[in-house]
Amino acid sequence: MMNQIHPLRILLADDSPAVRQALRWLLEDTSGFAVVGEASDGETAVQLSQDLLPDILILDIGLPHKNGFRVARLVKKQAPSVQIVILSGHGDATTRQLAAAVGVAGFVEKNEGWEALLAEIGRVIAQATNIVANC
Repeated sequence: MMNQIHPLRILLADDSPAVRQALRWLLEDTSGFAVVGEASDGETAVQLSQDLLPDILILDIGLPHKNGFRVARLVKKQAPSVQIVILSGHGDATTRQLAAAVGVAGFVEKNEGWEALLAEIGRVIAQATNIVANC
């Protein structure tokens, strides 16, 4: 996980190149974050999660080849230390419940804005760090 010496390693998974580019700009302009990879489909997201072992996977639900729920389930099974934050245009209660059921640690609707995403990343990392410290 993140400490003062090493930045938080983030993998981006969204089928929109514009969203990935905007996320990369935001995160790389924020101290303590490093984008280590990008995926435009579910299969690539799963593979890169295994290969890169990021601290955080920012994941869209509507990915080709494997949807975000399936990606989350596979990533949590194969790389359980990866914390997953869903960034989606769908934020209804059912979608949030499905996300929680597959092991997602955080959820942000795209219309909530970048500050909400940064706050959710911070919350997820703080929670994960607290869990590790209490073990």
